[in-house]
Amino acid sequence: MKKQNRIYIALVVVLIAGLACAVGGTAPSTAGGPTSTVATAVPPQEADGVGDAPLPEAIDLTNPALYIVPDALAYRFDSTLKMTGVDTAGGPKEFLSYTLLEVQTQPQVMQHVLFEGDLMGAEPSDAPGSIAIPSSDTVIIGDQMTSAQMVSVSGAAPELFCNTGPTSNMQGPGLLESTLGYMPKLQQTITGQAPGVESGVEVNGFVTDKYELSSDNFIEDSGELISAFVYVAREGGFITRFEQQGKMEIAFSGFDPNQVADSNLTANYILVEDGSLDIAVPAECNK
Repeated sequence: MKKQNRIYIALVVVLIAGLACAVGGTAPSTAGGPTSTVATAVPPQEADGVGDAPLPEAIDLTNPALYIVPDALAYRFDSTLKMTGVDTAGGPKEFLSYTLLEVQTQPQVMQHVLFEGDLMGAEPSDAPGSIAIPSSDTVIIGDQMTSAQMVSVSGAAPELFCNTGPTSNMQGPGLLESTLGYMPKLQQTITGQAPGVESGVEVNGFVTDKYELSSDNFIEDSGELISAFVYVAREGGFITRFEQQGKMEIAFSGFDPNQVADSNLTANYILVEDGSLDIAVPAECNK
């Protein structure tokens, strides 16, 4: 497998840290928990010849038209990451996280960043001053940001903290630029040609064609790739789903860094009509 897996893991870490810093250490209730959607073959009565369309032999992964670009007016991105391995004591260990990003510009610029998952970094402890954030839900509407976070201090049970304030008080890069950083950019990690393997697969509401990636398609190499696929929407011609399974060494969250763990990642990229997303202040903070 390639270093691309580690890039996604790093982004999860950055997301948690970034949101915590953005609100001064305060973020989310587990609203629904990690979710995933399953690619299914288009039913014959719905396909009606669409699935019978010829499948291109291969696609060029360097084609920029395949990727949702930063200037898209509205989109939804979500990813589910699951890792299974061995902890430092030799017992079974699992890590699961879910990340959601929503952006639109109508009726004004609105952004939503949600993280829910297991604790990152060192294992939770009762050491004085230790802080862990298992979930974070941040909404930005115009110049107003509201964040709801579940925070565990010194190993205690997580408690809800809410923080609201103008985004103009934030320091660092532009807010939209920072938000876009939470959406992994596939075009920076994959390249080359990918052969078609299945035609007429319904994913994220689109009829897609499925293409298989090999280790040669990843720009940086690390670990063992088990499988990887992209699904290209026929309407719009962009990659709407990326799937990757592999094996790698994990040196965080209590995993034994000397043991190989299984990694399973699914990422969905969905273009939507501007103004169609239901982005609102977290209900926990709107009381």
